[in-house]
Amino acid sequence: MPVITLMFKNKKIKEYPIIIGQSLTIGRKKANDIVIDNLAVSGFHAQIDSVSSTFVLRDLESTNGTFVNNKKKELHNLKNNDLILIGKHELLFDSSDLKEMKAGGDNQYNDDKTRILETEDFRKLAGKPKKQTKQRESDVDIEDSDDQYEEKSFFGKLLGKLFG
Repeated sequence: MPVITLMFKNKKIKEYPIIIGQSLTIGRKKANDIVIDNLAVSGFHAQIDSVSSTFVLRDLESTNGTFVNNKKKELHNLKNNDLILIGKHELLFDSSDLKEMKAGGDNQYNDDKTRILETEDFRKLAGKPKKQTKQRESDVDIEDSDDQYEEKSFFGKLLGKLFG
């Protein structure tokens, strides 16, 4: 299981395991999974989301930004030994055990197949709101759903998305 190690001035403060399939928030407020009590850190500063065995760091529009390996990032796919800087604190991402699991062959994530994200999950991960469309006949608000065109051909889906 991947681990985030919180450090300050090269001293280890605490380790936080990240469970595949769950999210973890980082910030100054007590409601976060990783609390950094420092005024340079926003209340809800950043979030790490797990998609299959990939971990994505997302800055939550923090005041001072989120840095990975000394580069400012809004969205970043974390790799083993990435060093995240939030305020004056460093967070080391260690996913070395995932590489061992993948090499072992028994892991359900041990393949190179592209993962299909559920529309709602992807929008949440990307920070995009749900789309709202109007039906032409009744002008009633409905939620846009990608699966309503699932049984149509490619062009049927495309036309459905374009003309709704």
